Amino acid sequence: MPGLSGYLTLLDTLAVTPVSDPQPFLTALLEAYDLTHILYADLERQGEMLRPLKLIHDANPQLERLIGTKGTAALEPVFTGLATILGPSEIDRRHLFETVPGSRDGFAAAGLDQRMLVFPLAPSRPGLAFFACTINEKLSNERATTVLLRDLAALAGLFHAKQLATSGIAPPPSPTNHSKPHLTNREREVLQWVADGKTYWEIARILDISERTVRHFMARSREKLEAVSNKQAVAKAVVGGLIAVRQVRSSAPS
Repeated sequence: MPGLSGYLTLLDTLAVTPVSDPQPFLTALLEAYDLTHILYADLERQGEMLRPLKLIHDANPQLERLIGTKGTAALEPVFTGLATILGPSEIDRRHLFETVPGSRDGFAAAGLDQRMLVFPLAPSRPGLAFFACTINEKLSNERATTVLLRDLAALAGLFHAKQLATSGIAPPPSPTNHSKPHLTNREREVLQWVADGKTYWEIARILDISERTVRHFMARSREKLEAVSNKQAVAKAVVGGLIAVRQVRSSAPS
C-alpha cells in the first residue's frame, strides 16, 4: 500500500495525464494499490436504460470482448447493480447478486466478478456515475481496506472532475441557482490544498492559521457548493473552475 509520497505521485500523474488518454494514470493506480481492474462510467438515463456518455476502463480483455461483440448494452446488469450502491464501499456481492436480477452473470461476463470497491459520483446528466475497481481477493487486512477506500475515494473524485472539466460534458445547472458559487479567496485556498491531498493539520501549518479555522472554511465551502463531503466539494469546485487539478510536489511549502 503506497504511503503519502505514493499518493502524491498519483496526484502528479493524474495532473499531467491527458484526458484523451487516461491509461497512464489507470496503470499507475492499478500498480500502486494492487488492483485488478478499473471501470469508470458517466451514464445518462434514457427511459429504463443507462447510456454511457463516458466509459473508461483498464486493459480488461474480457470486458473489451464483451463490448466489442454485444455493445455497451451488455453492461446494463452491471450498471443496474452498481446503481444500488449509495456511498463509497466494498459491495456485498452475495446480496447484490441475490437482489439484482442478472447481475451475477453480468459481472462475470465483464470479468468483474471479484471483490469490488465502488465510489458513486455526481453524474453530468440525470443518471449514474461511478468509479469502481476490483481488488485482490487475498486482501483481508481491515486497515488496508480502509486506506484503499480513503485514497481511492479522493482520486476517483478528482479523476471524475478532470473528465468533466476537459471533455465538454458539463453538469446540469442547479434548478435553484444558475450562478457559480462565490467562494472567498481563503475558502478557495483551503479547498485547493484539500484537493492536493493535504490534511487539515498540514493546511493550518501552511497557511499559519488554526486547524479549527481550516475546518470552518471547509464547512463554508461545502455549504456553498451544496456538497455532502470534502471530495464532492473538490469535484464541484474543479468542474466549476474554482480550483484546479494541479501537479503536486511531494514536499509542502514551509
